[in-house]
Amino acid sequence: MSKIATHIWNTLEDHPWLTMIVGVFAQTWFTISNRALWFSDEVRYANAYQNLVLNGKWMVLSLNGQPYPDKPPIYFWFLWLIDTLTPANMPTVFFVGAALSGLFLLMASYYLARVLGFNKSVSLGGVLILLSTFFLAGLFHYSRMDLLFTAFIILSHACLFQAFKQNDQGRWPLYAFLLAGVATLIKGPLGFIFPLLTSSVYLLWKGEIRRMFTIKMAQGFGAMLLLLAAWIAGVVIAEGPDFLTDTVLGKHVIQRATKTFHHREPFYYYFIAFPLAWLPWTLFAFTAPVRRAFSLERLGELWASRRQVGPRAFLWIMFGATFVFLSSLSGKVLIYILPMFPALAFLTADAMERMKPEHARSFWTSVAGLWIVLGAGLIVSGGLLPFEVPVRGMGIAAILLLAGGGAIYAVRDSGSRTAILVSTLAVTLWLYPVGLMVAPSLDNAMSPKQHALKIGALADEGFKPMAYKIYSGIFTYYAGHDIAETSDWDELRSMLDTPSPVALTIREKDWKKWENRPENLRIIHRQNISGMVYLLAIRE
Repeated sequence: MSKIATHIWNTLEDHPWLTMIVGVFAQTWFTISNRALWFSDEVRYANAYQNLVLNGKWMVLSLNGQPYPDKPPIYFWFLWLIDTLTPANMPTVFFVGAALSGLFLLMASYYLARVLGFNKSVSLGGVLILLSTFFLAGLFHYSRMDLLFTAFIILSHACLFQAFKQNDQGRWPLYAFLLAGVATLIKGPLGFIFPLLTSSVYLLWKGEIRRMFTIKMAQGFGAMLLLLAAWIAGVVIAEGPDFLTDTVLGKHVIQRATKTFHHREPFYYYFIAFPLAWLPWTLFAFTAPVRRAFSLERLGELWASRRQVGPRAFLWIMFGATFVFLSSLSGKVLIYILPMFPALAFLTADAMERMKPEHARSFWTSVAGLWIVLGAGLIVSGGLLPFEVPVRGMGIAAILLLAGGGAIYAVRDSGSRTAILVSTLAVTLWLYPVGLMVAPSLDNAMSPKQHALKIGALADEGFKPMAYKIYSGIFTYYAGHDIAETSDWDELRSMLDTPSPVALTIREKDWKKWENRPENLRIIHRQNISGMVYLLAIRE
């Protein structure tokens, strides 16, 4: 490790919180509100937030004029705080919220590492690994609640581990369960399931499961239930008890877990999705000496010493138990994997501190090769991407991938700390052409804005906006009007049975198979949004 790299590393190590602030700022400041909100979640959450602010939907969110039970409200309260305390307005507030959520996730992860007893070097290394993961770096630029959700889950894990480290659990269980409760009110019951699952398996492995059933743990769990009960009471007051039992709990919690109507995937989904999302760090499993870790001899040693295990076992269980649980659910979504990222990041950083030079060299050579392959692939296939809009900046992004790979290859023998620094810098620099040129140029391919503005203009002229078989609420925010939606042909015919002029949004594939289609409907606009072609037809 060169003297310059050593000095930089030591400086970052001594100022971890500032490092995280600067790191997230460097990766996000230039993309704040420089593109439209994209399909599908960003535009839908924008309308939900709009209804919270303008129509007072604070307890049960509203989407396209209808109750929106998919998500609890706390993330939208967080956006309201940003909106209130900063000069940011819609839609800027959504991008600021994404960046701040990413920062909170890094800070929560660092805190977890320090609670687990890892030194400053490993803790910093894990944070930089997170900052240099393509998938996570991209999420810092996409407005949704999962980053904040994960941050609270990680903090809950940290507090539970604190409780298990000492004979008197103190107030740590209370903090842990309240944090898990807040996580639940950000996105759903996985917010408390993940910390409980990790802690239970960890204590079972150690033979100390009785520590889950102390008075302090019961008090903490009770406090969480009270927190959740307060929101449940608000839901009942706002929408009634049937809405809670049938819609919120029945359809959007129990059914999604057992027999989902949405995102149904095979059990092996995460075996494919996670390695891809964890790139480039997935390559560590193929270059590190992992064979010994899974040998019968090593497994026997782990079993014999299970009562003395500590931080590393906690992180492995945090990763493994979450992976198995998610794979068992009926509904599977890529974003659910985020709580596993910090666990693997610190396990990887810790392993790198003890890694033999030849293994480190092999790993960083493979990472450099991946960067170069991605850059070359982008150059070769950039013009073949399935977008009906001209994409700017692809060449610059490809060159930076090649340059990043070359830089990582050049320092492959300089130690993992130097290579981690170079990787983080390379990802940060690569984000600039992607954020400043590539992403904005994709607006007409990824955002419903163009289509929605036409709907809004027609609605202002007196046309009745309606839609058939669309993802609910994707046009409402930019249209500035609620849209009558249906997925039933008979209901659509009934909706069209009006003397008023109408503006109908329908997917092209449904338009083509529409039997007895009214002849007086005329297509005036066509847009390919995220791979689906939407038509706007009017009847004057």
